Amino acid sequence: MSTEVTLVPYQPDHQQAFTFYPLTPEQLEFTAHPLDLLKEDSHSQTPVTILAGNQVAGFFILEVSDDRYFYTENPNSVLLKGYSIHPDYQGQGIAKESILALPDFIREHFPQFDEVVLGVNDMNEAARAVYLKGGFVDEGRRYNGLKGEQWALHLYVKAE
Repeated sequence: MSTEVTLVPYQPDHQQAFTFYPLTPEQLEFTAHPLDLLKEDSHSQTPVTILAGNQVAGFFILEVSDDRYFYTENPNSVLLKGYSIHPDYQGQGIAKESILALPDFIREHFPQFDEVVLGVNDMNEAARAVYLKGGFVDEGRRYNGLKGEQWALHLYVKAE
């Protein structure tokens, strides 16, 4: 893949791109639309935009709520949720590159965190494969979520 993938804190000028961000019903089974997640406006959440070159290609939230404790006991962890890639950018390696960029983003913007956790639905094999290829590890922890069994995945972020 030749396009550089970067993670940046969400900016209001990204919102227009999310207006034209069609997620399929199958995708919406496992994630929420970025505009819906942005409506939550919680102080515990940091929205993050995935850029391919200078184009908005994806989105996720980093959250420090108690929900992270479903996946870890680590108080220095952050929960990744609402991850999605715009359909026009799927199949280009952008998802994997964005996950590989996550440790540097955490070190730069959230140096107090040394672990990123997430729950991925047992039925969402494609997403689970991307997370595992990007460095997340499965330590066998499972959680029953609203839509079935969730796999707790962990990405350990070492200080530089």
